[in-house]
Amino acid sequence: METKKLIGFTIVFILFSIVVSTNSLLAQDFLICSKCGQKNEIVNKFCFVCGDSLDDEYKAWLTKKNKTRYKEEKFISGRVDPPRLFTIPTARVLGTKDISLMGGGAFGVAVQQSFLGTIGMGLGNIAEVEFSTVGLINNISQGSPSVSTSAFKIQLIPENLFGLSFFPTLAVSIRSSADWKDVRSDWGALNSDKVFYAYNEFTQRSECAVSSIGYNTRFTIMYGVFTFPLGPIKIHSGLTLTDIRVKDMAVDYIWQEDNDAPEERQKNLIGGFAGFEIEYNPQTKLMVEIKTDSKHEYNMETKEIELSHTYVGIGGVRFFFTKWLSIDTGVLYQTNYNGIADSQIKLGLNLFMPTGSILEYVKTSVKRKVSKE
Repeated sequence: METKKLIGFTIVFILFSIVVSTNSLLAQDFLICSKCGQKNEIVNKFCFVCGDSLDDEYKAWLTKKNKTRYKEEKFISGRVDPPRLFTIPTARVLGTKDISLMGGGAFGVAVQQSFLGTIGMGLGNIAEVEFSTVGLINNISQGSPSVSTSAFKIQLIPENLFGLSFFPTLAVSIRSSADWKDVRSDWGALNSDKVFYAYNEFTQRSECAVSSIGYNTRFTIMYGVFTFPLGPIKIHSGLTLTDIRVKDMAVDYIWQEDNDAPEERQKNLIGGFAGFEIEYNPQTKLMVEIKTDSKHEYNMETKEIELSHTYVGIGGVRFFFTKWLSIDTGVLYQTNYNGIADSQIKLGLNLFMPTGSILEYVKTSVKRKVSKE
């Protein structure tokens, strides 16, 4: 069932992206005859209504087109793309000494995700360090508990290797939680999930057998990611190895004995992710991503926290207000949701400070001033 949901989600967003991109490519300008005002296709040399020459109109259109193209190329060349799509990493890294500030969350009717933030810095145009908060997927709380993490990424194959723009880029990274995260259940989540209900043979009725659940967890994720540039389309794909630890599990029951498990448990999960971005115009990108994410669930039968994978898909756009400021928005869906009513709106703000460029500009200006004196 989860596989069917994942396939359906993927097909919908791929078709959407293809249709929008095709419409953009097929869009054509027209030459408007200055004599009769008739619209003509670009290939027409004479107006098909009055027969007047369209040479002047074509020259004016070409000049305008070149100016627009120059502005677009200048904007794109100076634009700073975040080193990720919505959530999955890309093989890009921040420019040296540049600082990124990113924040956002997912908002929906059924589940609210806490605000997640990220601060990062580029190192030597080949690596970056990052401090961020990420959300844990679980079935004991309505929100996603946020966990503080730190990460280091380095490019093994840099961009434009040997001057080839189509050459793939490879990066590896490791992300680790800063400390043990204390996760506690809330009454609303336990009452809304049927897994926590059991039949009480003494009262002859169904009731919530679990009154509270708590545990501590930490994790480390290692991933490798390839970025394949294919003209206006960039494809990102990679593998992840997640080492998750759980300890100090404490479960309180309403009509059963308490169950405490202080020992530490560990599990390795191998997963993956893939996504692509399409240049719709200089200020807008279409983005789609699918990934596996770790899921913490309490099992009533085994009376333990079980660790497994769930699939997460997001599709939407990235809009650039300026070269250094952009917003990400799209629809998020997970295979552990019950239906599309549980889908969420993903929002994120990306702000970049070109510290490296500013310091270089100041350094150059000081040198020029000293040389003049």
